[in-house]
Amino acid sequence: MTVVQVPRLENRFSGAQGLSLFYQAWYPPFAARAVVALVHGFGEHCDRYSTVTTALTQAGYAVFGFDNQGHGRSEGQRGHINRWQDYRDNVSSFLAQVRHHEPNLPLFVLGHSLGGLIVLDFALNFPQGLAGIIISGPPIRPVGIAKPYLVAIAHMLSGLWPRFSMDVGTGVETLTRDPAMMQAIRNDPLKHSMATVRWGTECLVTIAAVRRNIAQLQVPILLVHGSADTVNDVKGSEEIFARITTDKTLKIYPGSYHEPHNDLDRNQVMNDVVQWLDHHLVR
Repeated sequence: MTVVQVPRLENRFSGAQGLSLFYQAWYPPFAARAVVALVHGFGEHCDRYSTVTTALTQAGYAVFGFDNQGHGRSEGQRGHINRWQDYRDNVSSFLAQVRHHEPNLPLFVLGHSLGGLIVLDFALNFPQGLAGIIISGPPIRPVGIAKPYLVAIAHMLSGLWPRFSMDVGTGVETLTRDPAMMQAIRNDPLKHSMATVRWGTECLVTIAAVRRNIAQLQVPILLVHGSADTVNDVKGSEEIFARITTDKTLKIYPGSYHEPHNDLDRNQVMNDVVQWLDHHLVR
Protein backbone atom coordinates (compact mmCIF):
# COMPACT_ATOMS: atom_id res chain seq x y z
CA MET A 1 0.00 0.00 0.00
CA THR A 2 1.31 3.45 -0.90
CA VAL A 3 1.86 5.74 2.05
CA VAL A 4 0.53 9.24 1.39
CA GLN A 5 2.84 11.92 2.67
CA VAL A 6 1.35 14.56 4.96
CA PRO A 7 2.50 18.20 4.83
CA ARG A 8 5.32 19.05 7.20
CA LEU A 9 4.87 22.78 6.76
CA GLU A 10 1.82 25.02 6.30
CA ASN A 11 1.90 28.82 6.14
CA ARG A 12 0.72 31.85 4.19
CA PHE A 13 2.37 34.62 2.18
CA SER A 14 1.28 37.87 0.57
CA GLY A 15 0.58 37.62 -3.15
CA ALA A 16 -0.62 40.02 -5.83
CA GLN A 17 -2.88 42.84 -4.64
CA GLY A 18 -1.93 41.92 -1.06
CA LEU A 19 -4.03 38.73 -1.07
CA SER A 20 -3.19 36.11 1.54
CA LEU A 21 -2.13 32.88 -0.20
CA PHE A 22 -1.83 29.47 1.42
CA TYR A 23 1.17 27.19 0.88
CA GLN A 24 2.52 23.95 2.26
CA ALA A 25 5.45 21.56 1.89
CA TRP A 26 6.03 17.82 1.90
CA TYR A 27 9.46 16.33 2.68
CA PRO A 28 11.09 12.92 2.21
CA PRO A 29 12.06 10.97 5.35
CA PHE A 30 15.72 11.72 4.59
CA ALA A 31 17.71 14.70 3.29
CA ALA A 32 16.05 16.12 0.17
CA ARG A 33 18.00 16.02 -3.09
CA ALA A 34 16.14 18.90 -4.73
CA VAL A 35 12.85 20.77 -4.43
CA VAL A 36 9.87 20.73 -6.79
CA ALA A 37 7.53 23.72 -6.65
CA LEU A 38 3.96 22.85 -7.66
CA VAL A 39 1.55 25.18 -9.52
CA HIS A 40 -1.96 23.68 -9.73
CA GLY A 41 -4.60 23.99 -12.42
CA PHE A 42 -7.88 25.90 -12.76
CA GLY A 43 -10.54 25.30 -10.13
CA GLU A 44 -8.37 23.10 -7.92
CA HIS A 45 -5.69 23.46 -5.23
CA CYS A 46 -2.40 21.95 -4.13
CA ASP A 47 -3.98 19.31 -1.89
CA ARG A 48 -5.22 17.53 -5.02
CA TYR A 49 -1.70 16.32 -5.83
CA SER A 50 -1.20 13.51 -3.32
CA THR A 51 -0.11 11.15 -6.12
CA VAL A 52 2.59 13.63 -7.10
CA THR A 53 3.75 14.54 -3.60
CA THR A 54 3.90 10.91 -2.50
CA ALA A 55 5.90 9.74 -5.52
CA LEU A 56 8.31 12.66 -5.38
CA THR A 57 8.97 12.55 -1.64
CA GLN A 58 9.54 8.80 -1.81
CA ALA A 59 12.12 9.51 -4.52
CA GLY A 60 13.91 12.06 -2.32
CA TYR A 61 12.40 15.34 -3.48
CA ALA A 62 10.87 18.02 -1.28
CA VAL A 63 7.64 19.41 -2.73
CA PHE A 64 6.16 22.85 -2.12
CA GLY A 65 2.68 23.78 -3.31
CA PHE A 66 0.42 26.80 -2.98
CA ASP A 67 -3.20 27.67 -3.65
CA ASN A 68 -3.25 30.40 -6.28
CA GLN A 69 -5.49 33.41 -5.73
CA GLY A 70 -9.17 32.62 -5.99
CA HIS A 71 -8.48 28.94 -5.32
CA GLY A 72 -8.46 26.56 -2.37
CA ARG A 73 -7.57 28.16 0.94
CA SER A 74 -6.29 31.39 -0.58
CA GLU A 75 -8.06 34.73 -0.79
CA GLY A 76 -9.53 36.26 -3.92
CA GLN A 77 -12.65 36.01 -6.06
CA ARG A 78 -12.95 32.52 -7.45
CA GLY A 79 -11.48 32.30 -10.95
CA HIS A 80 -10.58 35.99 -11.23
CA ILE A 81 -7.41 37.98 -11.93
CA ASN A 82 -7.16 41.66 -12.73
CA ARG A 83 -4.22 41.03 -15.05
CA TRP A 84 -1.94 38.13 -15.93
CA GLN A 85 0.85 39.86 -14.02
CA ASP A 86 -0.98 38.79 -10.85
CA TYR A 87 -0.09 35.17 -11.59
CA ARG A 88 3.52 36.09 -12.29
CA ASP A 89 3.70 38.00 -9.00
CA ASN A 90 2.14 35.10 -7.10
CA VAL A 91 4.63 32.58 -8.50
CA SER A 92 7.53 34.93 -7.82
CA SER A 93 6.44 35.37 -4.18
CA PHE A 94 5.81 31.64 -3.83
CA LEU A 95 9.26 30.74 -5.14
CA ALA A 96 10.75 33.29 -2.75
CA GLN A 97 9.12 31.34 0.09
CA VAL A 98 10.53 28.10 -1.29
CA ARG A 99 13.98 29.64 -1.49
CA HIS A 100 13.64 30.97 2.06
CA HIS A 101 13.14 27.43 3.32
CA GLU A 102 15.50 25.69 0.87
CA PRO A 103 18.10 28.18 -0.40
CA ASN A 104 20.63 25.60 -1.58
CA LEU A 105 18.62 22.85 -3.29
CA PRO A 106 18.17 22.72 -7.08
CA LEU A 107 14.75 24.10 -7.95
CA PHE A 108 12.31 22.54 -10.44
CA VAL A 109 8.78 23.83 -11.10
CA LEU A 110 5.84 21.63 -12.06
CA GLY A 111 2.66 23.10 -13.50
CA HIS A 112 -0.53 21.33 -14.56
CA SER A 113 -3.15 22.70 -16.99
CA LEU A 114 -3.60 26.41 -16.14
CA GLY A 115 -0.58 25.95 -13.88
CA GLY A 116 1.34 24.70 -16.91
CA LEU A 117 0.53 27.89 -18.79
CA ILE A 118 1.54 29.96 -15.76
CA VAL A 119 4.86 28.12 -15.46
CA LEU A 120 5.61 28.33 -19.19
CA ASP A 121 5.03 32.08 -19.15
CA PHE A 122 7.10 32.49 -15.99
CA ALA A 123 10.01 30.42 -17.30
CA LEU A 124 10.05 32.37 -20.55
CA ASN A 125 10.34 35.64 -18.65
CA PHE A 126 12.26 34.65 -15.50
CA PRO A 127 14.37 31.54 -16.20
CA GLN A 128 17.09 32.43 -13.70
CA GLY A 129 17.54 29.84 -10.97
CA LEU A 130 15.29 27.20 -12.52
CA ALA A 131 16.86 23.76 -12.96
CA GLY A 132 13.96 22.69 -15.19
CA ILE A 133 10.20 22.69 -15.60
CA ILE A 134 7.59 19.92 -15.86
CA ILE A 135 4.45 20.88 -17.77
CA SER A 136 1.33 18.71 -17.71
CA GLY A 137 -1.63 19.15 -20.05
CA PRO A 138 -1.07 22.86 -20.80
CA PRO A 139 -3.89 24.87 -22.48
CA ILE A 140 -2.03 25.70 -25.66
CA ARG A 141 -5.08 24.49 -27.60
CA PRO A 142 -7.85 24.65 -24.98
CA VAL A 143 -11.09 22.91 -25.78
CA GLY A 144 -13.09 22.53 -22.58
CA ILE A 145 -13.34 26.21 -21.59
CA ALA A 146 -12.63 27.81 -24.96
CA LYS A 147 -16.01 27.29 -26.56
CA PRO A 148 -16.58 30.03 -29.17
CA TYR A 149 -19.57 31.56 -27.38
CA LEU A 150 -17.63 31.78 -24.09
CA VAL A 151 -14.69 33.44 -25.85
CA ALA A 152 -17.05 35.93 -27.51
CA ILE A 153 -18.69 36.81 -24.20
CA ALA A 154 -15.32 37.22 -22.52
CA HIS A 155 -14.05 39.63 -25.18
CA MET A 156 -17.27 41.63 -25.09
CA LEU A 157 -17.50 42.04 -21.32
CA SER A 158 -13.86 42.07 -20.17
CA GLY A 159 -13.54 45.85 -20.33
CA LEU A 160 -17.09 46.61 -19.18
CA TRP A 161 -17.68 44.08 -16.42
CA PRO A 162 -14.37 42.29 -15.76
CA ARG A 163 -15.60 40.45 -12.67
CA PHE A 164 -18.63 38.95 -14.45
CA SER A 165 -18.39 35.28 -13.57
CA MET A 166 -19.52 32.17 -15.45
CA ASP A 167 -19.53 28.48 -14.65
CA VAL A 168 -17.06 27.01 -17.15
CA GLY A 169 -16.52 23.70 -15.44
CA THR A 170 -16.06 20.44 -17.27
CA GLY A 171 -17.32 17.18 -15.83
CA VAL A 172 -15.05 15.07 -13.64
CA GLU A 173 -15.37 12.31 -16.24
CA THR A 174 -13.04 14.36 -18.49
CA LEU A 175 -10.26 14.41 -15.89
CA THR A 176 -9.58 10.74 -15.19
CA ARG A 177 -10.81 7.24 -15.99
CA ASP A 178 -10.40 6.12 -12.36
CA PRO A 179 -13.81 5.94 -10.62
CA ALA A 180 -12.26 6.43 -7.16
CA MET A 181 -10.47 9.56 -8.32
CA MET A 182 -13.67 10.89 -9.90
CA GLN A 183 -15.57 10.41 -6.65
CA ALA A 184 -12.82 12.14 -4.67
CA ILE A 185 -13.05 15.15 -6.99
CA ARG A 186 -16.85 15.26 -6.65
CA ASN A 187 -16.50 15.26 -2.85
CA ASP A 188 -13.83 17.96 -2.76
CA PRO A 189 -15.27 21.02 -0.96
CA LEU A 190 -12.49 23.31 -2.21
CA LYS A 191 -12.93 22.77 -5.94
CA HIS A 192 -14.79 25.31 -8.06
CA SER A 193 -15.68 25.93 -11.71
CA MET A 194 -16.23 29.70 -11.82
CA ALA A 195 -14.20 32.04 -14.05
CA THR A 196 -14.54 35.73 -14.82
CA VAL A 197 -14.43 37.26 -18.27
CA ARG A 198 -11.22 39.16 -17.43
CA TRP A 199 -9.59 35.88 -16.42
CA GLY A 200 -10.61 34.44 -19.78
CA THR A 201 -9.20 37.24 -21.91
CA GLU A 202 -5.96 37.35 -19.90
CA CYS A 203 -5.50 33.62 -20.45
CA LEU A 204 -6.10 33.93 -24.20
CA VAL A 205 -3.51 36.70 -24.50
CA THR A 206 -0.97 34.63 -22.58
CA ILE A 207 -1.61 31.50 -24.65
CA ALA A 208 -0.87 33.51 -27.79
CA ALA A 209 2.30 34.94 -26.24
CA VAL A 210 3.58 31.52 -25.18
CA ARG A 211 2.94 30.06 -28.63
CA ARG A 212 4.70 33.03 -30.21
CA ASN A 213 7.76 32.97 -27.92
CA ILE A 214 8.21 29.31 -27.00
CA ALA A 215 11.39 28.94 -29.08
CA GLN A 216 13.06 31.33 -26.61
CA LEU A 217 12.70 28.90 -23.70
CA GLN A 218 16.07 28.43 -22.00
CA VAL A 219 15.45 25.78 -19.33
CA PRO A 220 15.05 21.99 -19.67
CA ILE A 221 11.42 20.92 -20.05
CA LEU A 222 9.41 17.73 -19.65
CA LEU A 223 6.00 17.91 -21.35
CA VAL A 224 3.38 15.40 -20.16
CA HIS A 225 -0.02 15.00 -21.83
CA GLY A 226 -2.82 12.45 -22.08
CA SER A 227 -3.68 11.51 -25.67
CA ALA A 228 -7.42 11.53 -24.88
CA ASP A 229 -7.44 14.92 -23.14
CA THR A 230 -10.70 16.67 -24.12
CA VAL A 231 -9.98 19.75 -21.98
CA ASN A 232 -6.67 20.80 -23.55
CA ASP A 233 -5.87 19.18 -26.90
CA VAL A 234 -2.63 17.16 -26.91
CA LYS A 235 -1.82 18.77 -30.28
CA GLY A 236 -1.01 21.95 -28.36
CA SER A 237 1.81 20.23 -26.50
CA GLU A 238 3.03 18.64 -29.73
CA GLU A 239 3.00 22.07 -31.39
CA ILE A 240 5.17 23.83 -28.82
CA PHE A 241 7.44 20.80 -28.38
CA ALA A 242 8.33 20.95 -32.06
CA ARG A 243 9.41 24.60 -31.67
CA ILE A 244 11.37 24.30 -28.42
CA THR A 245 15.11 24.39 -29.01
CA THR A 246 16.42 23.66 -25.49
CA ASP A 247 16.69 20.31 -23.69
CA LYS A 248 13.21 18.82 -24.16
CA THR A 249 11.24 15.63 -23.56
CA LEU A 250 7.64 14.84 -24.53
CA LYS A 251 5.64 12.02 -22.93
CA ILE A 252 2.17 11.27 -24.33
CA TYR A 253 0.12 8.65 -22.52
CA PRO A 254 -2.27 6.70 -24.80
CA GLY A 255 -5.84 6.86 -23.55
CA SER A 256 -5.09 9.14 -20.60
CA TYR A 257 -7.43 12.02 -19.87
CA HIS A 258 -6.70 15.54 -18.62
CA GLU A 259 -4.95 14.54 -15.39
CA PRO A 260 -2.35 11.86 -16.23
CA HIS A 261 -1.06 11.97 -12.64
CA ASN A 262 -4.54 10.92 -11.44
CA ASP A 263 -5.43 8.52 -14.27
CA LEU A 264 -5.10 4.76 -14.53
CA ASP A 265 -1.47 4.90 -15.68
CA ARG A 266 -0.40 7.37 -12.98
CA ASN A 267 2.36 5.07 -11.71
CA GLN A 268 4.04 5.12 -15.12
CA VAL A 269 3.56 8.89 -15.34
CA MET A 270 5.22 9.48 -11.99
CA ASN A 271 8.02 7.01 -12.77
CA ASP A 272 8.75 9.02 -15.91
CA VAL A 273 8.70 12.28 -13.97
CA VAL A 274 11.09 10.93 -11.33
CA GLN A 275 13.46 9.53 -13.97
CA TRP A 276 13.52 12.89 -15.75
CA LEU A 277 14.23 14.70 -12.50
CA ASP A 278 16.96 12.22 -11.55
CA HIS A 279 18.60 12.61 -14.95
CA HIS A 280 18.61 16.41 -14.77
CA LEU A 281 19.73 16.47 -11.18
CA VAL A 282 23.05 14.74 -11.94
CA ARG A 283 23.87 16.75 -15.05
